[in-house]
Amino acid sequence: MNSPRIFAGSSSLTLAQSISRKSKIPLGKIELGAFADGEIDVWIKDDVNNSNVFIVQSNSKPVNDHIIELALISDALRRRGAHEITAVIPYFGYSRKEKQTRAGEPISAKVIADIIISSGVNKVICLDLHADAIVGFFNVPVIYLTALDILAKRVSREKITNPVVVAPDVGGVKRARNFAAILNTPLAVIEKHRFAHIRDHMEILSVSGEVAGDTAIIIDDVISTGTTIIESAQVLIKGNAKKVIVCATHGLFTNDAQTKLEQSVIDKIIVTDSIPQIEKSPKIEAISVSGLIADCLVREL
Repeated sequence: MNSPRIFAGSSSLTLAQSISRKSKIPLGKIELGAFADGEIDVWIKDDVNNSNVFIVQSNSKPVNDHIIELALISDALRRRGAHEITAVIPYFGYSRKEKQTRAGEPISAKVIADIIISSGVNKVICLDLHADAIVGFFNVPVIYLTALDILAKRVSREKITNPVVVAPDVGGVKRARNFAAILNTPLAVIEKHRFAHIRDHMEILSVSGEVAGDTAIIIDDVISTGTTIIESAQVLIKGNAKKVIVCATHGLFTNDAQTKLEQSVIDKIIVTDSIPQIEKSPKIEAISVSGLIADCLVREL
């Protein structure tokens, strides 16, 4: 068996470099480019014959390009003779469409899983999926990591008095309950109604649980437009919460989300580097999941 390698996709170069340093698994040599019409080109320069290889690639914006790039890297490694190909996908794109909510819709997460596996991937490592059911869409072993412990450790440094963990919707109660157990805090839930025919729009109904005089810590898997988090924070402040801190594994921050969040009643937002945070914001802090992933890669060798 030849030595293992980590190959970085274009969405996760910095994260892959950090994982490589911490795991002591070297980065493989890869050339990524594009033809004039936008088609992606991949060249694996290393000899990976009979090697265990890892591809680190988040399916972040531009999501479709990054998914195809991941599949092409996998196919190139397979044709180069890699023994086992593991796709490390810190952020799994299309994960918010893991079921049909109305007739005529695709199950997008299943389609993406099929594309990835068909390219030659033998194993998948993923982080805080939007829905646990997505694990079952892969016909290969899946290692499911969570950043909850890392986020909780960072929150603990805030020395918060009277904290309460808040689930931003009923679907996030399991995640929030686990986070509250780590922090040893009470739990509150925001109950809301989402309009299926209007994307990224929701109507908040009520808060279940006591938040008055407390520091509310909202925990979610992803922040995209910021609308849900901002409206949730407003309801908590109206409920006399002292301040609001938001924790999420994946910070997409699409369009003008960062500007809206900076102008909101939220005091602090903590995300991970599962998606590179290029634009700096005084309210947003990114902590690294590279150690978590590095430890997992070492265990897999």
